[in-house]
Amino acid sequence: MTAGVDALPRSLWWLVAAQALLLSGSAMLISVNGLSGLLLAPDPAWATLPITSFVLGGALSSLPMSMLMQRHGRARGFALGCLAAFVGAMLTAAALLLGSFTLLCVGTFVFGIYNAAGQYLRFAAADLVAPTRRARALSLVLAGGLLGGFLGPALSRSTVDWWEPRFLATYLCLILLSVGVYLLTRRVHFPPPVAVPGGTRGASLRALARRPGFWLAVAASASAWAVMNMLMAASPLAMQACAYPFADAAWALQWHMLGMYAPMLVMGSILERIGARAAIGLGILITALSIGVAHHGTSVAHFVAALSLLGLGWALLFGGGNALLTQQHHESEKGLAQGIHDALMFAAMAVSSLLAARGATLAGWIDLQWLGWIGMAAMALTLLILGPRVRPLAA
Repeated sequence: MTAGVDALPRSLWWLVAAQALLLSGSAMLISVNGLSGLLLAPDPAWATLPITSFVLGGALSSLPMSMLMQRHGRARGFALGCLAAFVGAMLTAAALLLGSFTLLCVGTFVFGIYNAAGQYLRFAAADLVAPTRRARALSLVLAGGLLGGFLGPALSRSTVDWWEPRFLATYLCLILLSVGVYLLTRRVHFPPPVAVPGGTRGASLRALARRPGFWLAVAASASAWAVMNMLMAASPLAMQACAYPFADAAWALQWHMLGMYAPMLVMGSILERIGARAAIGLGILITALSIGVAHHGTSVAHFVAALSLLGLGWALLFGGGNALLTQQHHESEKGLAQGIHDALMFAAMAVSSLLAARGATLAGWIDLQWLGWIGMAAMALTLLILGPRVRPLAA
């Protein structure tokens, strides 16, 4: 393991640090978006709409951002994303000061553009290494979220009541984190963009559509994020419904983020040893187990255990899906393949975040767990159908 890490380029560590700051911001948004929505929404049923608009911003900008990076380079895409974070912070702060639920949703939508750009940090890492090292490099950058999993909730707890109205300082703190992401990505010398011949997008799209491995990768990542996001976004609302303080919810989310990103430290080795499809299958089983724990009770310990296991299941599903994706496209198809993958992933998250509003009641929290089981059953069926048809990509 040590030799493998030492063999990776030094510039990869700047991306790991950028990922840590990106995920710190995401954890902060997860902690407060639903609660600030509950504060401003005209109806509690719309409490998670700011989360949905955040995800929708990512869904609608993922493909354009990927194509922009393919054409103009990673650095410009990351810079544009960081600019979106500044605008999003200004809009959400103004929304809290004005008491505007609509403006809050617009602000979180713009934050979604920042998140979409940041999601390509993992693929930027894969660009820096040989094809045989991509799973390891990608997983190592995702492991940067481990620091973010602790820093983000800690910053949320510290800033949530700094200024009036509540959550104002939390949103403004995201400006500093995005500046850090910008400065770190500027230190990386990314490979120059690969010229894509004009008029080939249709042919590339048809080629991708014929590859079962591509669709299995998309399904694994989309289901991982959809089920995880639904239960994660609902958990602060459900814990509030149980009369637990915000500090308990932030603590549970810390353990969830630990479950998500600690396995990424060894995910490259796991994927090289058992393969992407086996990792996806194991992720399905662990995610289903996490839902069973959540279904069993509503103590703080149940929330912590369920969210920790949910994070581990996500790590295997998403890590396996991403590793498989890098094996299912040519270099000239990279922008299109990665863009479609992330756009569909964010679209699944958008639907699941709307459903997460049901977590505001304990009965709704139980309903969400049934939806999670259905999602994992559908993913298991997809793996059984498409898994045997996955083939290595011809040179």
